[in-house]
Amino acid sequence: MKKILILALVFAMAFVSCKDKDPLDGVPAYIRVDEAVVDIVDPLQGTAIHNISDCWLSVDGTTVGVFEIPFEVPVLARGNVHIDIEPGIKTSGLDADRDVYTMLTNYYVDTVLTPDATMKLTPHYSYRQGVNFILVENFDLLGTKFETSDSSTYAFVTTQDGALEGYSMKVEIPKDDYSGHFECRTTDVFPISENGVTFLEMSYKCNDYFNFGMFGVVETATSTSGVRENVITLYPTDGKWKRIYINLNYAVTNSRSNCGQFQPFYTAVRIDTLSPAGQNTEIFIDNIKLLHIDN
Repeated sequence: MKKILILALVFAMAFVSCKDKDPLDGVPAYIRVDEAVVDIVDPLQGTAIHNISDCWLSVDGTTVGVFEIPFEVPVLARGNVHIDIEPGIKTSGLDADRDVYTMLTNYYVDTVLTPDATMKLTPHYSYRQGVNFILVENFDLLGTKFETSDSSTYAFVTTQDGALEGYSMKVEIPKDDYSGHFECRTTDVFPISENGVTFLEMSYKCNDYFNFGMFGVVETATSTSGVRENVITLYPTDGKWKRIYINLNYAVTNSRSNCGQFQPFYTAVRIDTLSPAGQNTEIFIDNIKLLHIDN
């Protein structure tokens, strides 16, 4: 009789245990992001076009990971949660150099995650307070903030033909000219502090290589001169517009001019082993933003 009572008790406890177990324990919820948006709150901030490629995702303070948009990832959190998504970029366009873009705010949302269900989010970012828009040029107004250098063989034009939006800068070098060159620089000299973070955002489309850099401007009592600081070489884009984020911290802090004043510039030359054979060199540039934020 005792054995029967003991077996009955064990069976009853097992039944209660099975009954109380949540069948969704260990079943993940899913977070999905198909795109991100940059909200422009002031026309002086320029275009909303961006290339936020990654999301640095955290749930309730725990880092889930870094994911390239679009993505859908499982998370074991459930119920009321706080989600934090930081905007990620490929610095200088390099897949191997991914980082949080500090010029933009994080995206936060309090929501409810349900096991075996997908929460679709569209992160909205905006520029942080304290970001200094040193230069914004979209080439849509009469006159530009760039000028062709005196030594340049070729000038740029602003055109709607082939432009990204509105007007764009266009540079063209004839297909048979391997001795001429193009160079332009900003009309103004900009003071840029070594304290903080400096980025150049730009959109471009090209069938040939070209360079971006900054002149470190040195002023004396009798003259003004520039120390050329080449920053990056841009590669052909196969007919597509690309947006790039160029970290200028190294160029600013290691400038041989040691002056804290700079003029951004672009240069291009044809090289017989690299330039497109039988085609003019064509370079389009648009929506330039030179940004700085103090630490």
